[in-house]
Amino acid sequence: MSVVEKGRATYRLVVAIWSDMVGRAIVDTGYLVALLNASDAHHAWARELLPALRGPWLTAEACISETVFLLEQAGKPAVDSLFRWLTDGLVLSRHFLPEELATVREEVFRYKARWVDFADACLVTLSDQQPRLPVASVDTSDFAVYFRRRPKRRLFLPSTRR
Repeated sequence: MSVVEKGRATYRLVVAIWSDMVGRAIVDTGYLVALLNASDAHHAWARELLPALRGPWLTAEACISETVFLLEQAGKPAVDSLFRWLTDGLVLSRHFLPEELATVREEVFRYKARWVDFADACLVTLSDQQPRLPVASVDTSDFAVYFRRRPKRRLFLPSTRR
């Protein structure tokens, strides 16, 4: 199957699963966990945001690792859903090392008073590479800071609707 055919098949699958999703975005661990775990405090917000996000979604491999870890409470079906989304191309995971090590490292150490975890640094790097794509996260306090000096970025957080 060619890349174009796979893209069309992925779009049809996205529409079948989430009929109101119509495009592409970058998603953080927190958004994936909220969407896949019905008992998550941000689950309703994550579902409401679906029409604004476009698929397939882009994320970092580090976020996949975090998501699997955090979904252990939700159980194997939630993790299996994430793996299905990856298999079907609904979520595209980007690997950053060693190719982007210098850029990710710079982001980790960018702020004097704030620690930027590896997964967040990868997502910020991904957003720098794809600045037109919106970013969805539940991590309001950190991502509001990370994108403060990055103009014209669309950041979706539980307390905002940009």
